[in-house]
Amino acid sequence: MTSVDISAEKERYTNHVAEFRRRVFVPGSLDDVREFVHDDVVDHFAPDDDPGGVAGFAKRFSSAKAALKAHEIEVVASSYDGDVLFQAILLKFEHTGEFMGMKATGKRFAIGGMDAFRFRDGKIAEHWGVYDVSKIPDLLVGTGESPGGWSTMWPKPE
Repeated sequence: MTSVDISAEKERYTNHVAEFRRRVFVPGSLDDVREFVHDDVVDHFAPDDDPGGVAGFAKRFSSAKAALKAHEIEVVASSYDGDVLFQAILLKFEHTGEFMGMKATGKRFAIGGMDAFRFRDGKIAEHWGVYDVSKIPDLLVGTGESPGGWSTMWPKPE
């Protein structure tokens, strides 16, 4: 049986994801994506009708960068189990194009999220993501009362 240094493995995967975000996600560039993810990567965050693999990543990144300029992804907490890296994150964006029916406002905002990455042969093979997207309309309007936003999910106290 081969012994694995878990702390070294977690550090390697953490650095891999940080570099992926720095070179691919934040600038919205797909030039280096294959260096970080497998061609057949499975993104469990993707809608059912999206293409699989790298083509699906390209579609989602292109759509997102048309509306939201990523500035930073702050890792709040991180854990590692087997071949999966889990991270609680804070995503920092600027609203630069139409998003959820709202024209660009130029506002900067942050939302929380969770990412999990499964690795195979040193690259990302699977991704799971959960993000506070429903808060974005409220954050952009700034009143907490945008149509369809988080604040409209519950009745207002009288």
